[in-house]
Amino acid sequence: MRAGGTTKTRQHLVATELLKILTGRWQLVGLLAVLAVHALPLLLWGAQAEPALEWNGLRSRSGWLLAYAMMFFGVVLTSSEFRFRTVTHSWLITPGRVRVLVAQVTVVALIGALLTTAVFTAWWLRGASRHGAAAMRAGRPAEVLSAYLIVVVVVCATGVTGAALGAITRSLGLAAATIALCGLVEAVSDGGRFHGPVTAPSGVLLWPTTETNATSLSAAIAWAVILTAVASASLRRDLPS
Repeated sequence: MRAGGTTKTRQHLVATELLKILTGRWQLVGLLAVLAVHALPLLLWGAQAEPALEWNGLRSRSGWLLAYAMMFFGVVLTSSEFRFRTVTHSWLITPGRVRVLVAQVTVVALIGALLTTAVFTAWWLRGASRHGAAAMRAGRPAEVLSAYLIVVVVVCATGVTGAALGAITRSLGLAAATIALCGLVEAVSDGGRFHGPVTAPSGVLLWPTTETNATSLSAAIAWAVILTAVASASLRRDLPS
C-alpha cells in the first residue's frame, strides 16, 4: 500500500506541475513559441540543404534550439518558487520538497521528449519530402532511432540541468548568469579548435548540442545527474523532506 501510495503521490505531484504550466501566464506560451521558431529554419535550411547535409544535420537542427529552450524552461520552472532568493509561502507549506523537485524534473523531461519528438519528426519529414525517404535513412530504422534517441537524451538532460540549477541558485537572473559565465569559460577553452557546437567537450553549458561524440553526450547526462543531486541536498539542508 505504501508503494502504491507513493506512486500515486508522485503522479499527483507531476500532474500539479503540469497544471501550473497550463494555467500559468507565460510558460505555455513560451513552449509554443519554441515550436513556432522552428518554422523558419524548416523552410530555409530544408530548402537549401543537399541530401547528405540534410541527414547529417538532422540531430543538430532538431535539437540545439530545443536544448537551450528546455534549459531555461527548467530554470524558470524551479526558480519561480523563490522571490529575491527567499522562499514563497507555498514553498514553506509544501512537505517533501525533494519529491516536488523530482516531479519538476520529470515534467521537464517529459515536455522535452514531447517537443523533441515533434521537431525531430518535422525535420525528418521535411528532408524526406524534398530528397526522398531513402536520403533520410528510411531503410535503416536503427540509424533513425539512434539519432532520435540522442536528441531526446540531450534535450532532456539540458532541461533537467536547468531545473536543478534554478533550484540551486533560487534566482532566474543568477542561474542565467551562471550559464552565461560557464559558457564563456567553455568558449575560451574550446577556442583553439572550435568548429561549431559539436566540438564542445562539456557538452551542455554553452553548446547543448545534439550532434555530439560519446564524451559530450556523457557530459550532458552527468551535468543533469550531478546538479540534481546537489539541488536535492540543498533542499534537504533547508527543510528536511
